Order: sequence, then structure tokens, then C-alpha cells
Amino acid sequence: MSDTPAQDTVSLDALRRDIDAADEEMHRQLIHRGEVIERLIDAKRLSANGGAAFRPDREAAMMRRIAARHTGSLPLSTVEHIWREIIGTFTQLQAPYRVLAARAADPAMRDLLRYYFGFSSPLVGAASNREAIDTVARTGTDLAVVALDDPLEERWWESLTPSADAPGFGAKVIAYLPFLPLQSGLDLPRAVVIGPKNVEAPDDLHLYAVDLADTGSIDGLGTILARSAAAALIAAPRDPAGFGKTTTLQSHWLGCFAKPTDWT
Repeated sequence: MSDTPAQDTVSLDALRRDIDAADEEMHRQLIHRGEVIERLIDAKRLSANGGAAFRPDREAAMMRRIAARHTGSLPLSTVEHIWREIIGTFTQLQAPYRVLAARAADPAMRDLLRYYFGFSSPLVGAASNREAIDTVARTGTDLAVVALDDPLEERWWESLTPSADAPGFGAKVIAYLPFLPLQSGLDLPRAVVIGPKNVEAPDDLHLYAVDLADTGSIDGLGTILARSAAAALIAAPRDPAGFGKTTTLQSHWLGCFAKPTDWT
């Protein structure tokens, strides 16, 4: 008589114990992370230099490390969302902020916002992209998300104040979404994240709004993210001084962001 069923039962029980142990260790590490965050909050309070808790530079570096070491059948997008949920929750503990979007009620946009900012971040609908950006510039703590398939006729970038000498908290582009490749079936809109001008953003790529005219071409200027008859949004690795030398068209610097991992 075969003893295979009994052996299978023992094997399954052992595997389930391994899973339970892994779950327990993950929970313990989350508790430890929370304790470290509490010490970080205290350190910032004592230094009187808290600044913005949202750090797109650190976040991009973390996501690159996760993508580099990831293996196995678990989709990378699932891992990214879990990590972003953790990051978003702990960032809210450090310095609460809201995420504003003109299309916050749109199902696809809402999926994007929850995927990247988690369920701990309050989502706020805005009457327009300009209103969302103006709120960021006024509060100095909130973020705005603008979908790149929104009509460019609104010219929302004219509400940005990315210059360091601009009055108030200002607002500039600090990130591009999606950052890591999305798994098949996960259809999220492309968008840019806008934060206060003092947020340290990676400068892999600079974003420009270029006014289109009868003369002048945008060919070769960079990656075209959006385009209409009157304007185009272009990402390029050149800073404003360098970009201005490559075209005679009027351009506006909107900010900078980390280069997505699947961009060549």
C-alpha cells in the first residue's frame, strides 16, 4: 500500500508552516519599520528641518533595487504596489498630504492614484488641473497628478512655478507614472506628479512644454509625451540651458523626473 498521500500531507503542512513563518517575519519587519519611522519623525522634529516627506528620488532608487533583485512567478507590478502601499502609509505618518486630480472620480485614474499612493492617502477631486496645481503651490504639502491624455488646450503648465526664486511654495513636475513596466492587463493612464518646488526630484529627464508654430520642428528634441495642434510635452535629458539651444520654438521648463526603467 502506497504511503504517498501521507507524505503529501506532511509536505503540504511543512509548506504551509513556511508560508506562516514568512508572513510572521514580514509583519515583524513592518512593525520594525514603523518604529524606525517614529524615530525619524522625532529626529526631524528636533532638527526643526522636517521638509517634505515625499521623496521621489529615494522612491525611484528603491523601485530600481526592487526590480533588479526580483525573481519568481509573483508579478513585479504586485510587488511594486505592495511596496508603494507601505511607502504611502508611512509617508502619511511622517507628514500628511493629499493627492489632487481633476479626474479623481474616473475609474482608471482612481486605480492609478491608489496603485501609486495607496489607500492611506486622501484623494481630492479638483475642478481642473490648474486648480489642483494651484492648491499644491498654496499648501506646500499636497501633490497633484495630471494625466497626459488630458487635452493640452487647458495649458495647465502655465500654473506651474518651478523656478527657485518664485514666490511661495511653488509647484513643479517631480515624477512620471508609470515608473516600472506594468504587468499585462494592468491598464493605467500615463501621468505626471506635481509637488512643491522644494521637493528634490531626480533630473534624469527634464519636461518641457513647447509652443508649436508654423516654423520649427520638434523632431529629435526628445520623447514626445503629449501633443496637440498648439503645444507638445517633451521629455529630454537636457537642462533648460541646453534644451534652449536645440530649438527656436518657445519652451517652458516644467520640472524633472526619474527615467522610467523601460525607457531606452
